[in-house]
Parts: sequence; structure tokens; C-alpha cells
Amino acid sequence: MKGKLSPFMYQSVSFAIWMLIYYLSGLVSLQFDDPSLDFSIVWFPAGVATAAFLCAPWRQWPAFLLGFVVVNLFLSTNPAESFLLNLLFAVLSMPSTMAIAWIVRRFSREGDDLHQIMMWLVATVLVSVVDALVLSSGLRFFRNEAFSSTFWPGLIADVTGILFATTVIMGFLNNHLRTETMHRNVMIAGCFVWVLLVLITAWIFSDSVKYITDAFYLHRYDILRFAAACIPIMLTVALAIIWGNRGGSFALLTLGAIVIWFSMQKMGPFFIKGLKTGEPLLIAQCYLTATALLMVFIRVLTRGAQRLDNRTGVQSARDAIYQLNLTTGELYWDHTLDVLDDITIGELTDKDKMLARIHPDDREKFQRQWNDIGHVHQLPTISFRFKDNHGRWVTITDSGNVLINNQSQPVIVGNWRISGTTTFG
Repeated sequence: MKGKLSPFMYQSVSFAIWMLIYYLSGLVSLQFDDPSLDFSIVWFPAGVATAAFLCAPWRQWPAFLLGFVVVNLFLSTNPAESFLLNLLFAVLSMPSTMAIAWIVRRFSREGDDLHQIMMWLVATVLVSVVDALVLSSGLRFFRNEAFSSTFWPGLIADVTGILFATTVIMGFLNNHLRTETMHRNVMIAGCFVWVLLVLITAWIFSDSVKYITDAFYLHRYDILRFAAACIPIMLTVALAIIWGNRGGSFALLTLGAIVIWFSMQKMGPFFIKGLKTGEPLLIAQCYLTATALLMVFIRVLTRGAQRLDNRTGVQSARDAIYQLNLTTGELYWDHTLDVLDDITIGELTDKDKMLARIHPDDREKFQRQWNDIGHVHQLPTISFRFKDNHGRWVTITDSGNVLINNQSQPVIVGNWRISGTTTFG
């Protein structure tokens, strides 16, 4: 698609897809709508919006903000309310997702996967707490609603929606863990695991476990159902290991769809006697969120293992030092990044060919880095996406200094470091 569409058309199609995903996730979330509350008890669009702001260039944020606000108006469940009130709710739902994305992009360390994850988790919890406090305080002031009855449901709706939906979407966008052509045996094994995931999850959450409880005492039925709920998690993790990031997100989406469907029918291991109304759905949300977090940390461990040198057991080199003579335009490399070994040195020393491999949204930023140096001695650190021969977008961090050689010519001595893409993807 990228080769056939202009950059504007490609961005327009991408924008439309984001809006569609946001709308569909909103329809799913509304199925959990509690008539006694002003919001759904889980809000997956918050995770979709967070993922969009994490991926979109800064200059596209206003367009995404406007688009999500408009979609929120279409998703409004209170048509009897005034348009201005619905618009207010639609606008107020966006600052939290933008704040989370801004914090992660601004303060997370490039190339440090665990730091990115912790920054994302902390930002999600803290911003969601503030958002829930503001919303609950407003409802308390204007509608005299009990603070505790809106704060906790609102907080849980934001946190679970963001953690689950962002993990799924970023996994589909980031194919870093398995980029080579998948072997037929690997494909077959993954299909087998996915079929097992569908069948076993449906069997457990449809309450069919009771047909094998004849050999157990009746009071052990709930224990058996809870224990059986761990099996789909293990199968989800297995598919992520076999198929990589996208396979893991596909498995997580499959698990979520089945769990949500049967939970809507008030079936599954979380619907047990003694629980109050809404508590089983809360447990189901926590179940899916915990599985999503497990998937995120498995991705961190898997990526870290892939970076180890099989011979030495230490971290493999992921840097390349270059020298760019700004007067003559000559570009020299100390060595190339390991992930770019399939690209000829001729392409890495030709700035035009190199520019053609850089993502359209990052080209202007990349050109400024090497052209508009002014009188600076230290260049700013930037990140850009670089396309390799397999069609993969590799994120590279560039930093450097401007020196003067023995011929009084300015020379940039810089460093390229492979940093990958956002880890929870």
C-alpha cells in the first residue's frame, strides 16, 4: 500500500482505520454499560486512543483528537442529554490518553524496554486516578452522586481498557519479535495451538466443566473452574512464543472475545454464588488485564534473549559510528548495525538512497538533523523509522556532535543505535 499511495493518502487511510477501530471498540465496551452509571464499566477506546497517540507524529495529534471526539459523540449513550453536555463528556475523555502517551514518549529511555513498560504502567495508573478524581468530583458537585460509586468504576474502566487494548494494538503494529518468513511447521504448530485456545476457552467459559465434575465433590466445582481458567492463559503465551508479537496479540484478542461473549451471557468461572452484581465482570476484566500484562513482560524477555550473542552470551552490538563531512558530503561508517547487514554499504553512504528508506513522517526531522546545524556543537537526539530489505520498519536513535577537522571543515561524528519500537507492542 505504501508504494502505491501518496503519503497524504496513506496517512488518510491510516487515520480512517484508527477511527474505525476506535468506534468498534466503543461498541464492544457499551455492551458492558451499567444503566446506573454515566459510563461503561470498561472502556477499550481509551486503549485505542493511547496506542494512536503513541504511534502518531506530534503534528497529527490535533487531527486525532478531533476525530476521536467526533466518534465519541456517535457513541454517546445519552441522546436525551443536550449536545453541549455530550460534547463535554466526549472532550473530557481524551486528555488522559494524550497525557499517558506524552509521558511515555517524553520520559521513557530509548532502547530500554523495561523502562518503557514501567513508564507506561505508572503513567496509566497515575493519570487514570487523576481522571477518575476529576470525573467523580464533577458528578458529585453537579449531580450529587456518591463519590465512591463513580470513582472506582471509572478508574477500573480506564486502567483495564488502556492496558488490554493498547497491548493488543501495539502487538499488531510491532512485528519485531518474528520478522522472517514463517516456516510451514511453525505455522501449523501455531494454528494447532490457536484451535486449542478457542475450543478450551469456549469449553471452560461455557460452564461445560460441570460435565466432568461427577468424580468431584460439588463444593469443588468452583475451584476446578478457577483452576481451568489458567489453561487459556498458557495457550495464549504459547502462541505468542510461536508466532511472535502479532500472534500474541491475535491470541489475546481471541481470548478477550470469548471471555467477553460468555461474560455478557453471565456464564463462566467468574459467575459464582455470593458475588454482587457487576463483580463477576470486574473479575473478568482483571483476568484479561493480567493476561495482557503477562504478555507484555514476556515480550520484554523474548526481545532481550534475541539480543544475546549465542557465542559469548553477552549483549550483541547494536551501534554504528559514522562521520559526515558537511562540506564535501562524504559519509563514512565504522561498522553497520547488525539488523542492517543486508543493506549494501553503497546505500548507507548515499544520502538520497538512505533518505528513501526513511519513513515519510520522519524524513523532514532526519534532514534537519544533518542540514540545519547552525552553530551547535551537540546535535539533539532523534528517533526515526528505517526500512530494511525485508520491509520492516526499524526504529533507530541518532545522536552526534559537530567537530572541525584539520582542514577547518565541519564534520558530524554520530552514532546510530537500534532501539526497536515500543515494547508493549
